[in-house]
Amino acid sequence: MKTRAGWIATALWLLAAALWAYWGAGEYFFEGYGVPENPGWAYFVPAAALWLLGALALAHPRWGGISLVVVGLGFTAWWWGSMAARGLFDLQRALGTAPVSLALALVGGLWWLEGRAPGPRSARRFWALAAPPAVVLAVAVYYLPYVSGRAPARPEAWRVATAAGGLEWASAGPGWNLRLGARYPSWAELAAYGREPVGLAEKPGPYDPEREGLCAFLDPAGTRLTRERVGVWRLPTRAELAASLVRGGELAGCRYREGASRADCDRVPNKEGPLWDPAAPAVYYWTADTAPAGEAWYVPYTGGLRYGGRIAHQPADWGNPRHGYRCVRRLR
Repeated sequence: MKTRAGWIATALWLLAAALWAYWGAGEYFFEGYGVPENPGWAYFVPAAALWLLGALALAHPRWGGISLVVVGLGFTAWWWGSMAARGLFDLQRALGTAPVSLALALVGGLWWLEGRAPGPRSARRFWALAAPPAVVLAVAVYYLPYVSGRAPARPEAWRVATAAGGLEWASAGPGWNLRLGARYPSWAELAAYGREPVGLAEKPGPYDPEREGLCAFLDPAGTRLTRERVGVWRLPTRAELAASLVRGGELAGCRYREGASRADCDRVPNKEGPLWDPAAPAVYYWTADTAPAGEAWYVPYTGGLRYGGRIAHQPADWGNPRHGYRCVRRLR
């Protein structure tokens, strides 16, 4: 680089590219690894696009800078437009996303200024391109021992004695991750299943999952849904779900403290049988616990420990491919 603007642009690009590489690799190993319907390459699209734009800018600062300005402004317009379409756009969110979106245009402008300086540049500037792949490699080395060799799912019901008591988890079927197209039902859809018209659909609150929830309409065997409330099955509490988390196909020795964002575990839990299906997209399970402002609690397969996710709450009407469910009943 020949100018201060060029050095600043390179440093900012390097930081952004490394962060996107870290995010893409981390998200892939946390939620996409081993799931056939999740295309692994999709997690790396932002990092790859930024890497290519950086390569262009390092080789031809003026053209690369112009490209980054166009992409940055276009990405900002798309991002803010998508938020506005969902009624989520406000000044706070706009400012919160600006470092990710508008910052690209700023970096592009700095590289354009670098491009105005005449003369050859050192080939050493291309060493910066090695940083994002190195980040991906480091994340892979960190995650692979954890995600490899997971115990497979068990389709039958699972009976287990946990720190939260004796529990039976529903078998494969409507009591465990019933799908609505590409996604799982939202907490609100699960909670209002038994309200007329009976079925999974958006219905206004208030909600009473114990009386109207999908789990309450499972037959005693947990294999089919009925028209009348049975009341044998229900959604688990955070404490029950945390106590049932597994590692190596066995209980991970987890306990939950009320209000905590992570469980206290003897071993870091994993996404594996008999509690989880490692080939399914769900990495969180809804719980019966509610939070203020129309939100509900969920628990990740990690228990909120170091490999990703946390025990938290989100809008109850948000159905997506990552938040699944599994009905449970207490054993006497």
